[in-house]
Amino acid sequence: MNRFSCRHAVRSGRATDVFATMKSPVAILSLGLVLTAPLREANAQGAQKFGAQVSLLGTSIESSNGSQSAGAGIEAQVRLNHLYRSSSAGVVSVGVGGQVTSHVSGVDEITIAGVFVEPRWVPPLPFERVFPYAAVRVAVLNQTNNFGTSSSGAAFGGGGGIAFVVNSFINVDAGVAIVRQSFGDIEFTRTGLSGTGSFEPFTTYAAKIGISFGFPK
Repeated sequence: MNRFSCRHAVRSGRATDVFATMKSPVAILSLGLVLTAPLREANAQGAQKFGAQVSLLGTSIESSNGSQSAGAGIEAQVRLNHLYRSSSAGVVSVGVGGQVTSHVSGVDEITIAGVFVEPRWVPPLPFERVFPYAAVRVAVLNQTNNFGTSSSGAAFGGGGGIAFVVNSFINVDAGVAIVRQSFGDIEFTRTGLSGTGSFEPFTTYAAKIGISFGFPK
């Protein structure tokens, strides 16, 4: 059993410790930028007031024995593009969205889903079609698995990336994030396991690529 950061199982009447370091995307994890049009000013983030984005997520999970397992997911969000902007300070936007990711390690499977809030900042650089950005994310999450009960959790982290303008209303962006996640205790339900398990807090690493649309036109 390649456990996902879960400790203290009771198997056949004896206690054992199981550890894993989980590197995955968070609902919590991920980044992207809704820049929906290239304005001439250096503080431009988008010509439209609002944006919508869909992104694919890629993950890497490292178990306690050093083996690697791949994971994947998807996220969607809507954004207010011009929460604040100035020619000297750049542009600040904020987004609200949801995500789901699935991860497999041996016979163990875990799905993480939740909602997040993500402010972003674009520095005042003289580019018209390429925009670097930085972001912070806070998420409320829930995990379900095939070895125990579900539990709720939270995540906090940040990262950055680059958005590429395709046309006046469409952008493509790629980004990375580092997020710290934690979940509540579970009760083991798999045959041969009993007792309570506790998830160790873990750091997640996420990469994503997505497409965004600005509205209204």
